[in-house]
Amino acid sequence: MFRGVHNLTVDVKGRLKIPTRHQGQIDEICAGKMVLSIHPDDPCLLLYPLKEWQVLERKISALPALNIHTKRLKRKLIGHATDCELDGVSRLLIPATLREYANFSKKIIMSGQGHNFELWDEDAWHKQLDSLDALSKQESVPEAVSQLSL
Repeated sequence: MFRGVHNLTVDVKGRLKIPTRHQGQIDEICAGKMVLSIHPDDPCLLLYPLKEWQVLERKISALPALNIHTKRLKRKLIGHATDCELDGVSRLLIPATLREYANFSKKIIMSGQGHNFELWDEDAWHKQLDSLDALSKQESVPEAVSQLSL
């Protein structure tokens, strides 16, 4: 499971160094083979180990092909997917088109989401958190969430 928020930088060539604490996991799970794509709803990127991505891709492929939501998901998520592999020093090259989509500056946030990571421009990350906090105050807490014991 990928956990934690990491403040990282993208170098001038568009490479991102994976935090040391995740390098062993990534090597064990997928031998450094990853898939990077855009988030269909948020201005961030999604980074999956290849095996986890393949599970997600199969689930999406099983959805009704003519459904407008399925088409949107396929075109955004699968259509922008890029295979990538960590280099010898655990860096990942983020293609320019994906960096542009997420409006990356030099500073980014890598947030563990369990089976994958989200990659955010640092400013956009903080704005998103503020927005989520404001929105959550406007809605009631779902029963399933309120029953969690932290």
